[in-house]
Amino acid sequence: MKRTVILVAALASATSAQAGGFEQVNQSAAAAGVSNAFAATASDASALAYNPAGIAWLREGVNVTGGITMNYRNSSLKSPAGVFSNTGTEPTAAYIYAAWTSRNSNLSAGFGFSPLYQVNNSWIDAFPATGGISKITVDHTMADVVYAVSSDLALGMGADWYFTRATISQGATNFKGSDIAGFGGHASLLWKPLPDWSLGLVYRSGSKVKAKGQGSSLSFKLPDQATAAIAYNISDVLRFETDVKWSRWSVLKDMNVTGAVTQTNALNLRDTLTAMAGVTWTWRENVQLRMGYAYEQGANRTLNYNPVIADQDGHRISLGGGGDLLGVHGDLAAQYVFYSKKTATGAYAGEYRDRRMAIALTVSKHFD
Repeated sequence: MKRTVILVAALASATSAQAGGFEQVNQSAAAAGVSNAFAATASDASALAYNPAGIAWLREGVNVTGGITMNYRNSSLKSPAGVFSNTGTEPTAAYIYAAWTSRNSNLSAGFGFSPLYQVNNSWIDAFPATGGISKITVDHTMADVVYAVSSDLALGMGADWYFTRATISQGATNFKGSDIAGFGGHASLLWKPLPDWSLGLVYRSGSKVKAKGQGSSLSFKLPDQATAAIAYNISDVLRFETDVKWSRWSVLKDMNVTGAVTQTNALNLRDTLTAMAGVTWTWRENVQLRMGYAYEQGANRTLNYNPVIADQDGHRISLGGGGDLLGVHGDLAAQYVFYSKKTATGAYAGEYRDRRMAIALTVSKHFD
């Protein structure tokens, strides 16, 4: 355990990222340590964020996982007029999940909360007349019921509730509004066809958001998503998983503000794929070391690129670890993400550069 504590401390000094669009993909440290290749593992209560069907395999009773992710970003634009920084700061996200697994039936249930979508971009220096600030937070509350068909197969159904806060400035116009009535649903499956194999499938519907405030409104759609995952126990102590996630960002056509305040923010987004792979090594009983890699497509196209949502194709590298201490289980992960430079055309032309770092920490506790 002493060596584990030393390793975790070292990770804290290292340096995550969000996927295509503006999703905050790091929903727990155990998953972040394998670059979120977690939908076929889902081994703690944060399964509710990755594959809710996984709670069927948690210890009987109540399992609670909570944590934070601290983010840092270095984003800029190089244009003929000079180099301009994106002065929007990355948010620190907190999340909590609770899952109940029955002793006497095949049913399990869970409830969770996390900030799922977040934007905080500020291009005032680069585009003072037409650009500005885009700050959007979509908090996600989820509730699930899972049925274990057998000892090898579990199916889940759940509901999603989204709370949105938005602030968008464009030149001299400013909008600030909120929405508490965004709803969606999801279905999940976790199947263990052979002793060393696991297969996870998740589909989550999108939702329509309509933030209102000051006599104006901002309407946009959150993307549908589908994830397929497969994991294999290479040995008693080594596990490999790979996931692929599709996100339908093309449904988000614009972020126009209408009403007393009007703003035009046309978007030209594409659907994205994120490929993830991770390895977990059980160093000793209840102590795991993790590493992972992910390639994520950016949703923003080069043509008519809009920095309201500034994203690019990126590579995510992760390290993590976890262990038991003083009656709880702790996990820590660190990520560094580097993005390909994107040379955009249109009203916001230039070469966009981006780097991200994050540290995620979660604590899990079981209650009989």
